[in-house]
Amino acid sequence: MIRTRLFPSLAALLLLVGCSRPVDFEIDNPTDKPVTLTIDAQPHVIPAHTAVPISLEPGQYRLQSEKIGTVRMVVYAGGNGGLINPTLGEYVIVTEQYVTSKTNSGGLASKVELNDVEIEGPYVKVTGLFVPRRWDIGLLGELPTMVVSNSPDTSSDYRTKLYNVPGFFEYLDAADDLRAAFGPGGYQTPEATVTFTAATLPELPAAFEEQGKPMRELYAQYLAASDAGEQKRLKKASLKLWQDFGATRGALNGKIPVPDDVKATAFSSQFFDLWAQPAVILPET
Repeated sequence: MIRTRLFPSLAALLLLVGCSRPVDFEIDNPTDKPVTLTIDAQPHVIPAHTAVPISLEPGQYRLQSEKIGTVRMVVYAGGNGGLINPTLGEYVIVTEQYVTSKTNSGGLASKVELNDVEIEGPYVKVTGLFVPRRWDIGLLGELPTMVVSNSPDTSSDYRTKLYNVPGFFEYLDAADDLRAAFGPGGYQTPEATVTFTAATLPELPAAFEEQGKPMRELYAQYLAASDAGEQKRLKKASLKLWQDFGATRGALNGKIPVPDDVKATAFSSQFFDLWAQPAVILPET
């Protein structure tokens, strides 16, 4: 079944899957001047308004540029990569909806804010030196004009694409409206600094510390793991610890104060989220 492009809809996260192989990234420079990003003493010069692909083996790297200083990046085995953003600019994930007919309008309302200007549509803003991939099509690809489905019962399908801000404005194809909204100076990239992955898990109530201690230790080990085999071993061990922690929470359900349960939830969420990351950014040691 062929669907023609009608209008966008909300983005959906992709599952992070894979095996031990090089992990693919895009390095982007949406600015008007070349940017040099040094990775383990090897300089990569990214021309103005250019994105380049790069593949990195699982392991630890040192990244350096004028904007970010020197930081560490740990790439994990089995990750699906993402964006390396040395200019620390803003990006937008757009969701495009494909339908079999114009009678199916579908879609959910959303909006994105850039320089205090709200733009309505199925858009999600993302930022950071590293942005985990949760899009189908990166900066170097194009949205298709139509997609083919193997299911005759499905009347719509979706594709997500990452844009830098200049590319997003081109996608919108509304130059006059954007000029009026952003004023004579146009869009200005906000000042930003590198945000690091938390080095430790948050505080826990005493009732959870017995289960929390090995989780803290595993979390710290994974942040430092540079060998693909070690990364896989630690990731496999994380599941049982997370399940045991969940069992303890279930046993204490209704028996502890609400603030303690909130702390336990934050602890569990941060622990679980780490294992879904294809890479993390850490300060230089």
